[in-house]
Amino acid sequence: MKSIATSALLVLAIAGILPFAAPQKANAQKQIIYAVLHDEGNLAIVDPASGKLVQRIQVGRAPDCIMPNADNSKLYISNTGEITVSIVSVADAKVSQVLRLPVNRRNIYAGPMTRTPDGATIFVAERADGDEALRIYAIDTKKELITGQFDAGASISALSVSSDGKKLFVVNKGKGVKIFDAATYQELGAVEPLKGLADNITGMACSPVAPKAYISYGPKNHVQVVNTDTYKTTGDVAMPKYKTGAQGDISFSGDGRYAFIINRKVDLKEIDGINVMDAAKDEIIKIFNSGIVQRGIIVAPDNNTCYIAADELKWYNLAKLEHQRSINLRTTVHGIAVIVK
Repeated sequence: MKSIATSALLVLAIAGILPFAAPQKANAQKQIIYAVLHDEGNLAIVDPASGKLVQRIQVGRAPDCIMPNADNSKLYISNTGEITVSIVSVADAKVSQVLRLPVNRRNIYAGPMTRTPDGATIFVAERADGDEALRIYAIDTKKELITGQFDAGASISALSVSSDGKKLFVVNKGKGVKIFDAATYQELGAVEPLKGLADNITGMACSPVAPKAYISYGPKNHVQVVNTDTYKTTGDVAMPKYKTGAQGDISFSGDGRYAFIINRKVDLKEIDGINVMDAAKDEIIKIFNSGIVQRGIIVAPDNNTCYIAADELKWYNLAKLEHQRSINLRTTVHGIAVIVK
């Protein structure tokens, strides 16, 4: 009888009915944060579960943006103090290659980045301290080579690819937004700015799931809603009281539910943090009082957590839109990425 009872318990355990039949933790996936340490020229690897800095990887001077390739095996980092893009192997936790942009002019550096939805192409723009004409370079992430380049205007502050992967939107800060074919690099047109606000155009992001984009206008406290198929304006969102300041970079959650807009306070009544936009309603519903954010906003692949790089690396629960935890990396963090291992 005892052997029969033992066999029955074993069957139940294998079936997952008993508590001790739960999957072993060793097989569980976990999120790893990669934070660009701008002033140190490093990439930090952070384990959010333990709240610990695991490793630093030396990259280039003044790294800024970070983008993963298609299968998340490599991370591309633009070094804005030079004309290079560092490619970091996720498996080896080290720089596997450095791509040098074919720049033949002085005082030109690597700048903003974006990628196509399938991760096959990463675009990196030039950056300049003045008002020089700039170019954008296309990197084939399978070949790990620069395969194209094209002129895109001065003062490039943001890049974003439409949800269908066909169009690249380029923000020329204080000037306008140009649109290019993401495959041929031909200029397709431009977005007409909100009336009287063109001089304040700053940031932009395209929804990953819909033909929609948001454009920020710095201290003018307006966000333009644009249809990425027609390039037409479909809305004008004014920042609510106490959520004003100067709006900059924008990021979407992977499911397109939320957009996160960097907010810099202009006077004492305002807040340094992140304005949260309900993308279905085109409505600001929350402000995260996170402190000054340079660039780093990323939502985890499960769309449950938003990581923000401010004076500390912070994360917010997206079900409750509440702060969960912080880690102090003791240096300036710019771009961030999340990889699930």
